[in-house]
Amino acid sequence: MHSRLATLGLLTLTLTACGDVARLPVSAGTGPDPVLPAPSETLFPTVNIAPAQRWPTGEKPKAAPGTEVVAFADGLDHPRWLYVLPNGDVLVAETNRPPKEAGA
Repeated sequence: MHSRLATLGLLTLTLTACGDVARLPVSAGTGPDPVLPAPSETLFPTVNIAPAQRWPTGEKPKAAPGTEVVAFADGLDHPRWLYVLPNGDVLVAETNRPPKEAGA
């Protein structure tokens, strides 16, 4: 019984720590005098990962002045890791994750 209560308590604590959201607008944290929130200690950090999206056909991201954006590979289903060899060759490792279901 004691281990069940401990497990339930740990699960509750874990789920409570997962709901952290930003309380300041992005504009408050930018510029010469940013306003930063006080640090908060949690058991597990909040991590929001942006979904990967393909470039629209015929378009590419806007590059910073003096730089250029060039696609050097296409047709990759699930690229995961990139490694540049000393001679400039680029190795790409893909995952074998099954495709997402429609509407997922």
